[in-house]
Amino acid sequence: MIKVLYAGDEVILVTTYLKGMNAWTDGVVHGEADHALRALRSDPGIEVDYIPTHSAQRDFPHDFSKYDVVIVSDIGTDTIIMYEDRFLNCPMGKNRLGRLKDFVVAGGGIAGIGGWMSFGGMFGQAKWHKTPLEDVLPVTCHPWDDRVELSEGMIPTIVKPEHPIVNGVDWKNAPVLFSGYNEVVQRPDSELIAEYNGDPIMVAGTFEKGRTFALATDYAPHWGRGLVDWKEGYTKFLINMVKWLAKEL
Repeated sequence: MIKVLYAGDEVILVTTYLKGMNAWTDGVVHGEADHALRALRSDPGIEVDYIPTHSAQRDFPHDFSKYDVVIVSDIGTDTIIMYEDRFLNCPMGKNRLGRLKDFVVAGGGIAGIGGWMSFGGMFGQAKWHKTPLEDVLPVTCHPWDDRVELSEGMIPTIVKPEHPIVNGVDWKNAPVLFSGYNEVVQRPDSELIAEYNGDPIMVAGTFEKGRTFALATDYAPHWGRGLVDWKEGYTKFLINMVKWLAKEL
C-alpha cells in the first residue's frame, strides 16, 4: 500500500451583495482537490490523507514517517511555515518544511503541483523560493508572479514519452489540456519530461535517496480543466506519478 499525504487545493470564496443601502456577505468552500482524490483513490493500492488549505496551518505534520509520497499543490509556504499561535510563541514550533526535506533525503517522494499559489504564484505570494520545499524539487522558483495565462490553452510537448510518469497515456491524441502554468527553471541534474514554448512543464529528479517531481501547471481547474475532463488520461497520469514517486514504477 502506497500512503500519500496531499495538502492544498482549496479556496474559500467570499461574496458581498449590495442592494442599495443594504448589504450582506456569504462564503463557500470550493474544494479543488476532489478530482485528484477520486483518481488516486480509484487504485486500491493507494491510500490518501488529505489536508485542505484552510486547516493546513493547524494540521500539516512535522512527522512524515508513515508516508511514501507527499503532494503539495496550490498552497503557499506561509501557511506551512507559520503556526496559528505565532503571536504567542517564539519559536513557533518545529520547522515543518525542514522536516519535509528530511523526509525526501531519507527516501520519500515529493510532488510540487502548480497553480496560482504554487512555486512563485500570484504576486509572488506562494513563496516556495529559498525554502526547503524548493531545495528538494527538480526546479527552482521565481520570487515574483510567475503565472503564464493562456486563453487559447495548450498541450505540452512530451519530450520523454518513455518516462514511467507519462508512459501509457495517449498524449498524442489529447485535447487542449491546460490554460496556464507557472514559469520555473529546470535544475541541470533533472529529467525534462514535458515542455511548452521552451518552458518546463513536467520535470522529474532525485534528491539524496528520494524522488521528486514538478508539474508546473495544475491538475485541477482552472488551469487543468482540460486535463480533468480527459478521462482517458487523467487517472492514469496521476496514478503513474504517485507510483513512480513511491519507487513502484
